[in-house]
Amino acid sequence: MCALDAIEGFNRKVIAPVPHFPFVSRISSRYKLYEQMPEHETLDDVDLYHPKYFTLPGMSFFDNASSMARAVEETIQSAYANGEDFDIVDGQYLYPDGIAAYKVARDHDKPLILTARGSDVNYWMENSKAREQILESISYASKVICVSDALRNALIDYGANEDKLIVIINGIDPEIFNTSVDTNPLREKYYLSVGNLVTLKGHHLILDAFAEIPGKRLIIVGDGEERSALKKQADDLGIQGRVQFIKHLNQEKLAEFYAGATATILMSEMEGMPNVVLESLATGTPVIAPAVGGIAEVVNDQNGIVLSQRDEFDLMDALENMDELEFDRNEIASTVSQYRWSDVAERQYQLYQSIL
Repeated sequence: MCALDAIEGFNRKVIAPVPHFPFVSRISSRYKLYEQMPEHETLDDVDLYHPKYFTLPGMSFFDNASSMARAVEETIQSAYANGEDFDIVDGQYLYPDGIAAYKVARDHDKPLILTARGSDVNYWMENSKAREQILESISYASKVICVSDALRNALIDYGANEDKLIVIINGIDPEIFNTSVDTNPLREKYYLSVGNLVTLKGHHLILDAFAEIPGKRLIIVGDGEERSALKKQADDLGIQGRVQFIKHLNQEKLAEFYAGATATILMSEMEGMPNVVLESLATGTPVIAPAVGGIAEVVNDQNGIVLSQRDEFDLMDALENMDELEFDRNEIASTVSQYRWSDVAERQYQLYQSIL
């Protein structure tokens, strides 16, 4: 979106609703943060609104999308109070955000673009209630952007109109992620895993694999609910001295860690088009990952290893084979040179114009 902001004639307002439930903030640190978010802020000259929508945490029957849409409507009335109007509604992530965006676009008789990013298809389309709402939203939408062919094909299998689906793969910022990045100055060789510390990201499988291969070092960058369990797993496996956990790195520092790694490992259960893969390849670092989501659309024998199975045994084989493989950093980076945020933004802007 920042790349879109750089295009002359384009401007946007962002409405990002946050959940609200009375009293839960007293016992939930996450909901406490939601309550503290400002209703309006400005970032890089872009207006951001955070209306609070009522929800029932943990209750799958509650209609969060309608609640979000009502909160968004109130914000629209104040954000466009001076006779201004908007041209198009852009809904990021199909459920429940995309459903709310559909309701807003329909009520204002505006065109709608939706973007499918990963688990909104891989997870939510398995839920019959969510699937029905998502397909209704897609039926109204002018176009649905899918960040991989895999997501597009999955939506077609679920019954979405394929003429409405267009693939625009995620991008990277080449000024940050490139082969000229200074490598992280660690003396020992290491492998890198980047992602939220949640079960579906598969960090536990990586630890299991490293426990069976002596001498290799692993750095895990990310934070989440599984942090304590993963650290305990490393202790129980006796590899705590070879595994380092880092909660957060800014983009520039993360690029250095990619550039210094022997390879980046991603063992996710589901993905759309993971930025981790594109960022690593852009710095010239090979990727080891299973063929989930759109990974096999960008990872191949020129720039990494695609696992036939998502388990620690295939990963162990890949790690042992890495010592025998030779990769050229510039050749690896060239395999993703077409995926830049500026190009993504230009394609999306052209899409807006064609719809309008």
